Amino acid sequence: MEIVRQEAGRLTRGMVPLLLIAFGALTLFGYGGVRTAVSLLLGAAYAMGLFWMIGKNAVKAVHFPPETGKRIVQRGFLIRYVLTGAVVFLAIKSPFLNPLAAVLPLFFPKIILLTSSVFQKKGG
Repeated sequence: MEIVRQEAGRLTRGMVPLLLIAFGALTLFGYGGVRTAVSLLLGAAYAMGLFWMIGKNAVKAVHFPPETGKRIVQRGFLIRYVLTGAVVFLAIKSPFLNPLAAVLPLFFPKIILLTSSVFQKKGG
């Protein structure tokens, strides 16, 4: 779990600038305000929760034989997939959330991991 904690910290540090950029862009397009800010923060918290669940599942799976570990990972994927569908549905149906602002942060961990691997320092 130590690697998961380290990566989660790195993701959190990368998430803050992306949230500010997203809020600024949404504000420029006329979607600024408290509703958008809250939606971005909730989306980011959910994205970090998903990352935590993936890491926890992976750590749990390596303690079992390969076939059992594979089932653990598949079950975790299914649970995360259903939860994400429910969150997107709620973001669209809820009058208190900006759907775009709530869903946008779900892509941030992928962006952060991709850019960090591209710009990784030599020997890191």
